[in-house]
Amino acid sequence: MGNFFEDLVHEVMEATMEPDDQRALKVRDFAEVTIAPSYARNESPKAKFAKLKGEVINDVRDIFPHGQITPPTLGIRGIKVRLPPKNPNDPDVPDISGPSIAAGIPEVINIFNAYAQNELPTYLIHVPDKRLVGRNEVKRLFRKEVASITEEAIHSRLVELNESCPTAEREDAIRDIIKNTVKYAVFSHRWLDKGEPTFYDILKSFRPYGYEKLVKFCEKASEYGCRLAWSDTCCINKDSSTELEEAIRSMFKWYRDAYICIAYLADTTSIDDLHEDVWFTRGWTLQELLAPRRMKFYGRDWIPLTSDVNDKENMELMAALSRATRIPLDDLRHFQPGTNNVHQKMMWASTRTTTRIEDVAYSLIGIFDVTMMIAYGEGKRSFHRLMEAIIHKCDEWQIFAWAGASSSDSAAFPDSPRCYLPLDPVDSNDARLPSTVWRGDRNIVMTKRGLQMQVLLVDLSLQEATVYEKVGTTDVRTDAYSNYSAGIMDYWCYDASGEGILQPEQEHLCVLLRPDARNPYASWRKVTTTNLVTIRTKDKLRRTLTTVFL
Repeated sequence: MGNFFEDLVHEVMEATMEPDDQRALKVRDFAEVTIAPSYARNESPKAKFAKLKGEVINDVRDIFPHGQITPPTLGIRGIKVRLPPKNPNDPDVPDISGPSIAAGIPEVINIFNAYAQNELPTYLIHVPDKRLVGRNEVKRLFRKEVASITEEAIHSRLVELNESCPTAEREDAIRDIIKNTVKYAVFSHRWLDKGEPTFYDILKSFRPYGYEKLVKFCEKASEYGCRLAWSDTCCINKDSSTELEEAIRSMFKWYRDAYICIAYLADTTSIDDLHEDVWFTRGWTLQELLAPRRMKFYGRDWIPLTSDVNDKENMELMAALSRATRIPLDDLRHFQPGTNNVHQKMMWASTRTTTRIEDVAYSLIGIFDVTMMIAYGEGKRSFHRLMEAIIHKCDEWQIFAWAGASSSDSAAFPDSPRCYLPLDPVDSNDARLPSTVWRGDRNIVMTKRGLQMQVLLVDLSLQEATVYEKVGTTDVRTDAYSNYSAGIMDYWCYDASGEGILQPEQEHLCVLLRPDARNPYASWRKVTTTNLVTIRTKDKLRRTLTTVFL
């Protein structure tokens, strides 16, 4: 029990119990207390105290049903009354799967329970009273509405779904109804330097400087018919490593499944100056822009930037967002996560920053649809592990279109997304290649010896090719690398003979290599360059591929 509650119980005890009873309670061993005759006929001091304590608990629950108080007139902020557990996520608290909603359709109840327990965020804000609720409490809040779902409603929704998706089944219709019943809004914004309400601020009903922004968000969520809302500032218990890891791994999905994403651009006054907002420089807001299916953008003073219900359908705003982020319109509106177009996605992230170094990698987990352990304190190694997770699923040579500092764990991987540089869109587009033709090694493997790949080696000292550096958008010819060999990454393959081909006068991406006499297992070492290096040959060059370990 907290000090406040203990003091409250003792004040009531002193006001209602006899002095002899109070003295008896202060003796550790009740057996040593001389029991007066009245005690033999009536309740003992211990029993009286237990009864009194229970009455106080019930009275406090009636006054403060959420176990919270904030007496504004006393100048005391956020005194929390700690009562016996009523945590909505407490496994001892019965959920709605019991007989209390036996009238509901069992299949609907089962799907709802699974949805609430596995797909909803761990904690949500209950919009009407701005308190945190867990998954079990969400079940109780919506149990009557879920129990009232009828067979007619399921059939009607299934007919609607079949019009756009002929393969939709009954379970899809039930899930769709449940998601529209238990809908929640998510918040995308730039954090204040200080004053953002935290998980424990909301539990204690404490209202820091940034609380007003949270209230505005909840107001907008309510306008969209959402009784639940999620904000990254206060809906994650960061004291629990398990809950923090689940939140980071699931965040992209939570934004994707939300009914609406409310985006607050505090520096923006109109679509014309939208590109200047600091919101576009933050790492986490990239996935908050790409993941949601529906978004509503608000500028300074919570003025909506458009009159549309879903701003992803407003082409003027989407065009402005595309110019500000260099993200194609189709990706802004219908982004699909995965390890395709890795170079392009890294370019989107290359101009963004995060407060914690590890979040550079963690904020991209959902975008690439990979999974990795969350370990704050590992520093830049988190990005190396992200690249390892990506390379297991990626077969694109463009992933090596980077320059600058490499990871301290592997010369094959960059230090951060900032190392990725623009490529010629014509030479880098392999989408229209026939299935019998491919470019680069599609079976790159991370081994104990390093990243194993096949390259087409060209000895630059033999002057078989002209070397260029990409400086900005300009190709600058250079002779500075004549002592090295070029490992061509995007050679052409027309069969499985183990040979690669360089087409004449075509730009080919390469990594510079030099012999590594100190490492007998990996005979080549990658040379660091500040710009992308490419080569061109006058004649067609056909050569057996070489396996290297970086």
